[in-house]
Amino acid sequence: MKLVGVIDASCVIALDELSLLPSLSWLFENLHIPRAVRAELYRRTATKKRIRTLLREYDFVRRCNDYDQNAVNVLLIDHVLGSKDRGEAEAVVQATKIGAFVIVDDPWGRKLAEHYSLKYGGTLWVLGRLTELELMTPAGLRKNILRLLEVGSRFPQEGVNKLLQRFREQEV
Repeated sequence: MKLVGVIDASCVIALDELSLLPSLSWLFENLHIPRAVRAELYRRTATKKRIRTLLREYDFVRRCNDYDQNAVNVLLIDHVLGSKDRGEAEAVVQATKIGAFVIVDDPWGRKLAEHYSLKYGGTLWVLGRLTELELMTPAGLRKNILRLLEVGSRFPQEGVNKLLQRFREQEV
């Protein structure tokens, strides 16, 4: 059974780097991209073009604008306000409204998802699921993780190595 998901900008950027955004259709019936996430992504010219193409060409990807902006503002009151933080807050509020899975790497976004009893995972979760479904080989998983680390993505070392061990790949 496929999930409904809401994704944050850092995960979109990482999965776009690996050209894996269309592969999310194997995991999600619908994938929502909140307004603040799109705004953050549109600041990057290359990502802007690819996201617009993704929204136009893939029916499972949806813009989500219908959520309580006041709820987002309340979440940000006790947190240092920033545009990136707004995307995570919007992702969690939208997921809460529609009962969706949250794809988020940021620790604060994960805490929010957990606080609202939402299921969540990040880029490593997506890579693991694609490998489990044999849409990526274990060697491809390792190659993709190395690529993300090379371009500056940050993941907990323990999480990376645990994922690689699970698929009997050499740790990094």
